[in-house]
Amino acid sequence: MFKLKNKNVSFLTAISVPLLSMDVHSVGLQLMPGSPNFGSAGAGHAALGMGAGSAWANPATMVLVKEQQIGVGLIAASTDLQFEAEDATDTSGGNAGDNIYIPSFAYVNTINDDISFGFSVVVPFGNSIDYDEDWTGSNVATSAHLQTVQAMPAMSYRINEQLSVGFGITANQTDVEQNLSMSLGPMTTDASIEASDLAYGWTSGVLYELSSSHRFGAVYRSQVDFDLSGDAELGTSTGTASMNWENPASFVISGFHQVSDRTNLLWDIGRTFYSAFEQTDVALTGLPLESLELHRNWVDANRYAVGAHYQLNETVTLQAGYAFDESPVETEDRSADMPLDDIQRMTVGVNYKLNLQTHFAFGIEYADLGTPELTESDDPLFSSPKGQYDNSATAASFSINYQF
Repeated sequence: MFKLKNKNVSFLTAISVPLLSMDVHSVGLQLMPGSPNFGSAGAGHAALGMGAGSAWANPATMVLVKEQQIGVGLIAASTDLQFEAEDATDTSGGNAGDNIYIPSFAYVNTINDDISFGFSVVVPFGNSIDYDEDWTGSNVATSAHLQTVQAMPAMSYRINEQLSVGFGITANQTDVEQNLSMSLGPMTTDASIEASDLAYGWTSGVLYELSSSHRFGAVYRSQVDFDLSGDAELGTSTGTASMNWENPASFVISGFHQVSDRTNLLWDIGRTFYSAFEQTDVALTGLPLESLELHRNWVDANRYAVGAHYQLNETVTLQAGYAFDESPVETEDRSADMPLDDIQRMTVGVNYKLNLQTHFAFGIEYADLGTPELTESDDPLFSSPKGQYDNSATAASFSINYQF
């Protein structure tokens, strides 16, 4: 699982176990900001061009947004992470889930028929997990939290009636925190690490309008490399920590199809390049441990989503969607601070047009986060307890879009 560069380590090896961002409203991964399309499981978002949220979903689709629009959203999610240790004498840790709140903001301004400007602030990566303090895997984590806040100015340009492109620069603030409790013989010692960094990346998109009823979009988000730095503690001793960190690149292709006057069908096929998060090198000062090499061995993972919009009447549009996210980690590499598996999401929602300027959207999601297994590693200090999870999550989204 990890390789030490300093042999005089003992139980300090666990002090810098990294968190990791995982996928939406679950144990972590890539998060889809609250938007009018939440009820469709985010399907078709790179081709939809629905409201101010287009500034983040795919900058190229801002050419579909009229005049000036502003959108705000909030997702409230609750995760249920239940671990059952294989050894009946082990303490399983209770419900390690948490409540998560994910805000978002977006703005689009149509400069002219061909050029639009946008700005968005979202939380594209996040993670939160919290076990009982005395659980068997406390040597790995008692709690773990991660959050990336991203701000992105973006521009779109219509090349011709069918083809548009978009581009944005992202500023990403990532904060990580992890706590654990190590036991060595009769002694128990608390350890923690907090680190943060601001780093930059980019997003590019393309929109192809085959006709007024059918369009396709694609968006690529670059990998963002961080040099996290912060504080580390071991019992009463304090020091500093620094480490490399990667938020992975991703690519999505989407389709939008108006199949009748009332019905639109949407789809996504995407891939997130999690294999970039293979190893984290940690440097410590002020503590007996100098450095660590932490191995995750994650793999690239695909996402598939389908959804539909049905216009019930002039003011109400109903939504439904399904998404499947592949697990980025194999069983042998899974750990208690990131118990990830395949994820299935089922969503429903409704959009309500209050008037020509104001639209409200509500969405509800149930996510089956799988039944991931943990297997013990060979290391006696950094080893997740053997057992199996039963994980799920529920989420609700509310958003407002206003056209000036």
